[in-house]
Amino acid sequence: MAKKKAGNAALWVIILLLIVGLAGFGATSFGGSSQTVAEVGDVEIDANEYVRAVDAQVRAFQRNTGQPITFQQARAVGLDRIALSQLVASAALENKAAELGISAGDAAVAAQISETQSFQGAGGFDRSIYELALQQSGTTVPEFEERVRSDIATGLLRSAVGAGIDTPDIYVDTLFNWVRETRDVTWARLTADDLPEPLPEPSEDALRAFYDENTQDFTRPETKTITYAWLTPDMIVDQIDVDEDQLRALYDARLEEYVQPERRLVERLVFQTEAAAEAAMAGIEDSTTTFDTLVEDRGLSLADVDLGDVSEADLGPAAEAIFALDEPGVVGPLPSDLGPALYRMNGVLAASETTFEEARDELTAEAAADRARRIITETVPQIEDLLAGGADMGVLAERTDME
Repeated sequence: MAKKKAGNAALWVIILLLIVGLAGFGATSFGGSSQTVAEVGDVEIDANEYVRAVDAQVRAFQRNTGQPITFQQARAVGLDRIALSQLVASAALENKAAELGISAGDAAVAAQISETQSFQGAGGFDRSIYELALQQSGTTVPEFEERVRSDIATGLLRSAVGAGIDTPDIYVDTLFNWVRETRDVTWARLTADDLPEPLPEPSEDALRAFYDENTQDFTRPETKTITYAWLTPDMIVDQIDVDEDQLRALYDARLEEYVQPERRLVERLVFQTEAAAEAAMAGIEDSTTTFDTLVEDRGLSLADVDLGDVSEADLGPAAEAIFALDEPGVVGPLPSDLGPALYRMNGVLAASETTFEEARDELTAEAAADRARRIITETVPQIEDLLAGGADMGVLAERTDME
């Protein structure tokens, strides 16, 4: 929960930075409600919608890479801009659909929702599953149904535009000719030996005239000769002795980096009830279904249920049964923070440990470099005093570690 709150806070920071940076963006207007991130025509993109879009991009990135990513890193790779561009494109279509009077009725909205695989129960559409899924995604029923209505309308607009466009023949021919166009070149090297007769030696007057016309080619630009003194951490790092206790403290502070617990590659499929989870497990055990089929039947992909590599601490009460598996397999139903679930273990990542002695050289180099930087900082006042007293670079080199 603490991680989730911290993530949400970071997302709001991104929104504030984004609002400042959007001054030159195609989306306009940040007036009115402080919950509005941008507007396209009459369509507003609110902050909650933007948060969900960025969060979806981050989760998709983490699923694809198998590694967690901070929101600072997400901004660095442009996930926030991708989310915004998708929202702006969707808002532009929604605005145009509204201008053209394209809309979807309640019956069309209800039909699409009732056919969504994620909301199906044993006998078809299950409203309790529907409401729980929306609650877990942070979306209210009216918000979701309005989004579905908008998606249907913009889908009609996309279909109408796409179906009505034929590429002109002249465009196809021009593009094809440009792509396939080539040039054939024949060339020969000419040297002084190929001239019918040698060139005459230039006269003094001709040389003088050429020089006068091209003096810039024979003039060296003005230069300055400088003398400087400098000091870098690498220049003094070999002079520094690192205390054993300091190395031990540094190792302990980074223990999670050097000591990795045993981990498992795990997928998790959550069910509404214990009975549903037990029935699914029974189907796997008697080979009437598979874990992949169960995921597909729910309208999900394996990426949606992938937890990545996790430790026992990450899995809570389900850890013991999962870590008891020596080879890939499915266990469950087991508890999770979302309800009863089946877990598929796909691989074992052995524990690893880098001992203090193995890490000593790395820690020593890091501690010495840090100490060298601090020594240089502490030397600055002495250097400033020497310069104020008229010392030149030679004096600095004599009285300090500078070279």
